Amino acid sequence: MREDMDKVIVERPRRGGGVRGDGRAFRNSKERGSHLGMKRGYDHPKGLNENLQPLRRWLHKQVHRPWDKVWSELCQGIDRRSTVQAHIFLHIDDFVVRDAVMRGGEVLVRSRWWAGSDRVPLREAPHVELFVHPGTGILLPNRYRRGAAQRRRAERQAKVTAVVQGVVKPYAPYHAIDAVTQWHRIDGCWWEVTLARVPEVRRLEPAPRCYDVLRRCLVTRRGCEPPAFGTTDTMAMYGRPNVYAECMRKLGRAEVRSRLGERG
Repeated sequence: MREDMDKVIVERPRRGGGVRGDGRAFRNSKERGSHLGMKRGYDHPKGLNENLQPLRRWLHKQVHRPWDKVWSELCQGIDRRSTVQAHIFLHIDDFVVRDAVMRGGEVLVRSRWWAGSDRVPLREAPHVELFVHPGTGILLPNRYRRGAAQRRRAERQAKVTAVVQGVVKPYAPYHAIDAVTQWHRIDGCWWEVTLARVPEVRRLEPAPRCYDVLRRCLVTRRGCEPPAFGTTDTMAMYGRPNVYAECMRKLGRAEVRSRLGERG
């Protein structure tokens, strides 16, 4: 491990801060809270700006080595007595599963990162990059991870091809007005739906969640909650992946007839 690993990971400027401009427009708007601090509306809040890629690359280079030796080198290169440097150890579990168990000759890991989750076979856990073998204590890569990513890409491409060829039908009749506007027919009434792209997921950050006003559920790049209306398949819902209904309005009969004629 390089001697300045702690500086490479932690010691760099935090993101955000600085003067945003005149905050009187925000402080006088209806969106403000009832109690505001003196800086609300003027400054950007600062956030963490850790560079964890060097740590991740170093851990991947230690595969097929005893985890005890890898942990020893980590403790030698990073001073755990320092509060700033000790924070690095909190991110090791983001890359390495250290509590895997062996049952019936198969390695089991937690289905999610947080404690208390059910254990699943390693082949069903594509979120696991590295794991410590419970029998040998060797740091090993999850070889099922690459195959799972390839299968997901193939499934997405198959859905896109099916929609283009007309094999997959939408959940209900709708008309695409332009790139971001669609007309959906719900219970005999037409609604104008405006689409927006779901933000991308940044590594080691929680997935941004957006509210789909048509399906009435929260959606992310990784999927969506059980919808109150429609289907969880975004491709079948809107004919495009990674989008959600940002807003919608009900259309009048005259507006529908002028656009669709007798079809409305």
